[in-house]
Amino acid sequence: MGASKRPQRESHQVKRKNTLSREQFKDNVDPKAEVLALQGEVSRLEGILGQEKTRRGELLNALHDIEEAVPKISMPKMKWKNNTTAPVEQPTPLVVHLTDWHIGQVTVPEYIEEFGENNFAVHEERVLTLGEKILSKLKLQRFGYKVDTCRIIHTADYVSGDIHPELQITNEFPAPVQAVKAGFLLAAHVAMLAPHFKEVICDLLTTDNHGRITRKPQGEQGGLNNYGYVVAHIAKVALSKFSNVEVRIHSGPTTVIEVANQRYLTSHGDGILGTWGIPFYGIERKKQREAMARLNMADDKRFTRLLIGHFHTALNHEHWLIGGSLTGTTAYDHREGRHSLPHQTSWFVHPSKGEFDWSRWFL
Repeated sequence: MGASKRPQRESHQVKRKNTLSREQFKDNVDPKAEVLALQGEVSRLEGILGQEKTRRGELLNALHDIEEAVPKISMPKMKWKNNTTAPVEQPTPLVVHLTDWHIGQVTVPEYIEEFGENNFAVHEERVLTLGEKILSKLKLQRFGYKVDTCRIIHTADYVSGDIHPELQITNEFPAPVQAVKAGFLLAAHVAMLAPHFKEVICDLLTTDNHGRITRKPQGEQGGLNNYGYVVAHIAKVALSKFSNVEVRIHSGPTTVIEVANQRYLTSHGDGILGTWGIPFYGIERKKQREAMARLNMADDKRFTRLLIGHFHTALNHEHWLIGGSLTGTTAYDHREGRHSLPHQTSWFVHPSKGEFDWSRWFL
């Protein structure tokens, strides 16, 4: 008898456990606001979880398709082959852009927190270093290109000049002496490069701001009343014995210089408003005015890019090129919080492919 009653007790106990209390029954029929909020949050999370599972399933299906497709791809065997072909036969000139040498200017390191130093001896070392770097790059590029011509373009400010009383006091030597030293230093740089080329063409501008002899910039004869004119002619005479060197002197404010189908509208850049930094909108206005003025002129008066110096910071822009300076940071620059290492630039011009390998040579 005892054994037959035990299951009935257990069944009765189970029924008790499944029986809802009054409070539980009330919560199911009329749940509290907190319970409703929690139920809603659970439903939302379950929905997100379901969407995530669906996305994961789609991704797994895509990966499965990729896995089946990969074995069907047969990659060709790759083998390195030494390129022994001859260099590109089209002549590819090297362009060396020189600008803002400011020969005669002196910078004492203690005045600019040791950010740099500048005097004529330092200038000579930098010009020598520039030549060595350019020839090193030339040796490398000749494995792929025929580089027989060097185009040297100097966009002026050869000398520090004496346009400000401060310069008259602090320059290393007077302006006429600056012009002589700058002329022979420029000739030495060209002479260093000349033996490595079949032809060297030097385009020397003489209109600038630091070399001018007059107090204010001139429109007429600005490139004649200028120590840059003296520098250019000294360099031309010094290089006269080099049969492969041609020196072209440009005394106008602007000139178009053509190099392998590229036509550079070249000037010093001091007519563009702005100081040392890059005056983007000023240069853009210069470009647009010149383009409109030359719109209906002959092709030799049109241009593809502007080429300037003056701002002491090199930049390779889509429509214009700016050169650096040989001086680097001066005391005036340091006072204004502007710093730049001494540098010049060069690049190559392919007749059909255009410009490439624009280099900023820090000195």
